[in-house]
Amino acid sequence: MIRFSLRNQDKIKNSLGEDFLNCLLLSLKDYFNKGVEPIEYDYDSGKFKIIHITNVQPKTDSLFELYVISKHYNVWNLAYKSCMG
Repeated sequence: MIRFSLRNQDKIKNSLGEDFLNCLLLSLKDYFNKGVEPIEYDYDSGKFKIIHITNVQPKTDSLFELYVISKHYNVWNLAYKSCMG
């Protein structure tokens, strides 16, 4: 089973709100509990690869973009990039 850690949760909470952070964490938990390894995207200008996680909030079609900071065994260390959609 793949696990994750999300960096800078306090910064996300302070800038975007606690509800946003909770939705992001629920979306990450939902995705990683499925046991499917995320597809990594490599943007030309970026140092880190990016993954897209579907927002679990009802009646939305948005995606969260997260940087893949590192992967050690089955733990992915992630950082929030943006929300799109």
